[in-house]
Amino acid sequence: MNGISLSRVVRSRERLLQQNYRQLDQQVTDSDPEQIIRQLRRIQNQQLNLLDDLISGLEEPTPPSPSVKLAQHIVQQGETLFLLARKYNTTVARILRVNPDIEDPDVIQTGMVINLPIILPQRPECYFEYTVKPGDTLFRLAQRFDTTVNQLVYYNSISDSDLIYPGRILLIPCPDNQDNQKKSLEEYEGDIEVANESNNENGIYFDTLARDNENNFNGTVKDNLFTADTKFRLERILENFGIQAPERIDFEENIVIGAVGYDIEALDLEDRTLKVVVTDKPKGYHLIKVTKEEFSVEGSHRIDFVTAEDSSLDQKRINISF
Repeated sequence: MNGISLSRVVRSRERLLQQNYRQLDQQVTDSDPEQIIRQLRRIQNQQLNLLDDLISGLEEPTPPSPSVKLAQHIVQQGETLFLLARKYNTTVARILRVNPDIEDPDVIQTGMVINLPIILPQRPECYFEYTVKPGDTLFRLAQRFDTTVNQLVYYNSISDSDLIYPGRILLIPCPDNQDNQKKSLEEYEGDIEVANESNNENGIYFDTLARDNENNFNGTVKDNLFTADTKFRLERILENFGIQAPERIDFEENIVIGAVGYDIEALDLEDRTLKVVVTDKPKGYHLIKVTKEEFSVEGSHRIDFVTAEDSSLDQKRINISF
């Protein structure tokens, strides 16, 4: 029997013992023995977590299937993988398994987008993404975005509706009423990334790679708005700002669009022109990833960076090759 098989046998037996400890805890009511039993249960839970880590470490790391949508979290200042594991009731090993591009688990950067080992259900037809801020609760967000706590819990696979953490990226379903939907998207512009294929036939999807709202960066508008189709180009641009380039990007299938001092709100593609709608912010940056499949033709495309009022900020060119 090899190491991983033996570890699984031990874990299986520990889980049987866990049930026995639970029954024992229910039957013993004397205060001193009860405290001893609860201490044993805590130690046994720690053993199970260690066994999970051991098995995950022995297994070959495999990236999640592209068809599986995982919850995500933007790393906040001072957070580590250990702290994230505690917040989301998981282990560092499980987080690493769904983030195979993390080379050093002891070094993660503020603003980095981390996949969480939390599988999400099928997305609603219309939704937008919102990053939890300090003081947010599901009840307040449900009121703010004209939805329900139950819907937020369901679409984000939240286990405890009373507990959400700053940095968690939530999927917010659009309001059912179209007039309310328009009001919501306009009123909270700057907080959301629109993903509504049915209402915007030219709009295309994007994924946030990294976002920061705390650090100051200098540069001209021309330097602060950019595109990259190679890892070398992205690293060279970000080096000017002292920003670490994200690791998990396949440039054979994706391009990167970046905005320093702005948030990227929406993308609109028409012919060979990609309009990138951005909103100004005093600090931070926003990096997104767009799959080349979103572009209908190969060749040179113009990238127009514009404000929400459609005022032009800058223009770039990028070549798309499948």
